Amino acid sequence: MKITVGNQNKNDEELTQAIINAKDGDIIELMPGTYFSKNDPFICTIGNNVTFVGKTTNKDDVKLYCSFTVGENTIVIFKNLAISYTANDDNTLSAYDGAEIYGDNISIDRQTQDDWDTIYGQNSFFSFKNSQIMTGRKTKAIGLSLENSYLFGDNISVQLLFQKNSQVYLKNSLIFHKLELRRQSSLNFRNITIDTAGTRFKNDLAVKSHSKLSGQDLIFVNESPHVRILKSDFQVLNFQPKYERIHFRYDDTSKVRTDGKIPFNNKQN
Repeated sequence: MKITVGNQNKNDEELTQAIINAKDGDIIELMPGTYFSKNDPFICTIGNNVTFVGKTTNKDDVKLYCSFTVGENTIVIFKNLAISYTANDDNTLSAYDGAEIYGDNISIDRQTQDDWDTIYGQNSFFSFKNSQIMTGRKTKAIGLSLENSYLFGDNISVQLLFQKNSQVYLKNSLIFHKLELRRQSSLNFRNITIDTAGTRFKNDLAVKSHSKLSGQDLIFVNESPHVRILKSDFQVLNFQPKYERIHFRYDDTSKVRTDGKIPFNNKQN
């Protein structure tokens, strides 16, 4: 069933009731406008398969000040809207235990003082395209943190992507602040850019603890980027800048290939 919200100048009340009463397969269509407020964001748990769609092509026309938790084996779809959470001690979006999240033309932000993750996934699946995941003005907070989870991203930007035992595929995407893989994670990509401007991390990219990064067309905005590889595999074709200008540090157990060659190891420097 399609439920249209935002026609009666009672946006908050209408959306609250739509979420509470939603049944599997319902589509909540949101008219342009603002739902809830920075000073009083809405916190909710989604237990049914629901779609949230902004009735617009400009995602910023539909603004939700919310925190969503998606429960076990639940499918939630977001399209054409912007979600932001403005209070401490909660993720903007969290998913657990077989939950599936699909986002198209959305932005998800977390404008708070603490360093909670904007999105946290555990044993879950995410698919985003044409979307942005942000951390407000913070550079050390994690935009997307995955644990035992999967991500497919096409034309997305993420402010700090962190993986633990998770599998990721990225295409035509941008990572701000840092990219880090740990604990048997894998990342396969085609055309990604890593932009660490304005941060103080030691490494632009870190691949650790039996993880694997492979792909083609890796672009660093930093003219002299640092890459750390520890007990992991790294196999990439085509770099910007050229791989000779990248500071690689890796241990003897790692397998590292750049354009099919073994790069100079700066581990003693």
